[in-house]
Amino acid sequence: MTIELNKTYYKEIENFSFGELTKEELTELFKDGRTTSRFMEKLATKWFPELTNVDEKHYDHVDTEINRYEMKGFTKGGCNFVPSGMLGMGRRIDLNELAEVISEHKLTYIITDIVEFPKIRVRFVDGKELLKAYPKGKIKLNEREDFFGSERTLWSA
Repeated sequence: MTIELNKTYYKEIENFSFGELTKEELTELFKDGRTTSRFMEKLATKWFPELTNVDEKHYDHVDTEINRYEMKGFTKGGCNFVPSGMLGMGRRIDLNELAEVISEHKLTYIITDIVEFPKIRVRFVDGKELLKAYPKGKIKLNEREDFFGSERTLWSA
């Protein structure tokens, strides 16, 4: 699948297992971004072969032209696309720093949606445009459907 900005890609994961855990147990675990994020970073390289997972500070992937991509995910709390170092107890969000990071690295965001796992949505968005549309660095859960839109592209990996 070729990467296109502002296009929603849709896939349903069919085959997943881990030891003796049931599919129901795994489904609940994979709805949690803390569990799923590393898997999604690797899956993105299978679904979009031009991506390489590099796991650098401020970006997770590069493409064949060395463009940088940061993956962030929707969970039941919405989607924070600020650097992870700004999230958590005792930390604060610095929107000026976020804008600098986006500009300096010319980031494209890969926004994933695992809220209805095993159904997954993926959308690539220019970082500057994302920050312009969501100036607080967060897309609220109730904005999720508007963000992904009704049009989607089915693909098979």
